[in-house]
Amino acid sequence: MVNLFKVLSIVVAVAAVTLMAVALATYWVKPDLRSEMNTIPMSRYTFEQSGGENPQWTVTRRFSTDPANPGDRGTISGSPFKSGYDALLAAHKDLQNYLRSQTQTLKEETETLIAQRTTTEQQQAADGEALKRRLVSLDSALKSAEDLLLEKSAALQTLSVDSRTIRDETAVRRTDVLRLRHELEEIRTDVFRLTGQRRDLTERLLRLEIEIHEVRDRSEQLAGSTP
Repeated sequence: MVNLFKVLSIVVAVAAVTLMAVALATYWVKPDLRSEMNTIPMSRYTFEQSGGENPQWTVTRRFSTDPANPGDRGTISGSPFKSGYDALLAAHKDLQNYLRSQTQTLKEETETLIAQRTTTEQQQAADGEALKRRLVSLDSALKSAEDLLLEKSAALQTLSVDSRTIRDETAVRRTDVLRLRHELEEIRTDVFRLTGQRRDLTERLLRLEIEIHEVRDRSEQLAGSTP
């Protein structure tokens, strides 16, 4: 019986010490409300305590949850709160929900960007294949154009040589024409001179024939008058 009392006293003593340790831990580990409200994450909120016998806490955002309406900040859901700890917990929960929504939005935007990138890469791949085919076509057309240019250049060179030959022949012909024209002028001059000489000779011949005819008549007259 004495041993039982000893055991119970020891148990009671241990329990008392344990409860005291819990009480001390609760007292010393209890977070400082103002320090928690001034942390970097909570700098996005404004905490206001009302006066009176039953003070309440109002939590207001310093940012807008609606990108289309940057001025819409407002108080968080549940305000006002009966204690600062409730207000602090609500602010943490509101920030967590906001960050979760932002993360979801960023995730959706990232997925959209990835899809757009995939589509763009597919389009770029298709465009690249089209460009390669176009380059092959242009190379073929360029080769054909170069071959045609070489052919035309050879033909032009041949025509240039032929043209030079024709020009040389034309120059020779022109010289011959000028020479023949000069000779023709000389012949015309000779013909004109010979025509004049022929006319003079014809006149002299006529005069001689007339004189011969007169001499013949005179001779016949003299012969008829002789006995």
